[in-house]
Amino acid sequence: MIAQVMDNDNDVIIDLRHLSKVYGSGPVAVRAVDDVSLHVARGEIVAVMGPSGSGKTTLLQIIGALMRPTSGEVMIGGRDIASLPEKALPQVRLKTFGFIFQTPNLLSTLTAAQNVEMVVNLGGVQGNTARNKAAELLERLGLGHRLSHRPAMLSGGEQQRVAVARALANDPQVLLADEPTANLDSKSGQTVTELLRNISKEQGKTIVIVSHDHRIRALVDRTLWLEDGRLRVRWSDGVTLDPVCLMAIERTKTPDSFQYDGDTYYFCSVECKKRFEASPAKYRELSSSL
Repeated sequence: MIAQVMDNDNDVIIDLRHLSKVYGSGPVAVRAVDDVSLHVARGEIVAVMGPSGSGKTTLLQIIGALMRPTSGEVMIGGRDIASLPEKALPQVRLKTFGFIFQTPNLLSTLTAAQNVEMVVNLGGVQGNTARNKAAELLERLGLGHRLSHRPAMLSGGEQQRVAVARALANDPQVLLADEPTANLDSKSGQTVTELLRNISKEQGKTIVIVSHDHRIRALVDRTLWLEDGRLRVRWSDGVTLDPVCLMAIERTKTPDSFQYDGDTYYFCSVECKKRFEASPAKYRELSSSL
């Protein structure tokens, strides 16, 4: 297990403590999430990657209170949402999280604006105030000219941007995105990913993205590797550890390396290299402690 450590606990918005999710019992039990501990800072954008069936979506659903863990704590803003009664969870989901899925899941009979307005209504805002807020969100995402269009009249990328606006409707602290670019072409996928990064940096939103799309690594602050339900590093010939995101990477396929104090460090992305260059001693100490 790898526990990510932030410099200041006051900056932590997501704090997972020895989190596990087990399906079944006895010899047929499956540990979808296995003793995961993780800190994510306010305003940070993190990608969770790994092979299919590794537990990524299960982990995301537990963070977002869509599924209860078998054991462990899910601290969001200092509150353990895993211990809350079931009746309290709908409001937690509505007010704390914004969800973006692989498929936009827009209501086909409603316009783009109405799809967003509906979620604003659920948050307790009605009438012109709700309509204006929905329109403003869509305009900020470059869809001001598509307010009255129904989903069938929108491209895949435009539909996903409506889904992002819907996720932002109640000003959540955390955005959770499950394979948000999987059904998009390369250009649209890049647009949506850049949009999420801009939201994180400009609005201070914490974003966790589950994805197989390795292009995302260049646009996030950290990339974590989940396999068999655990955050882990797999070692073999030619494989090393990115000292920033702690992801296992092949030396021959890394975009860059950096010499520091007589050692060579390899990185999964240019972003990780920049972070290392800014605080090499900090990241060297973290990676050497594993």
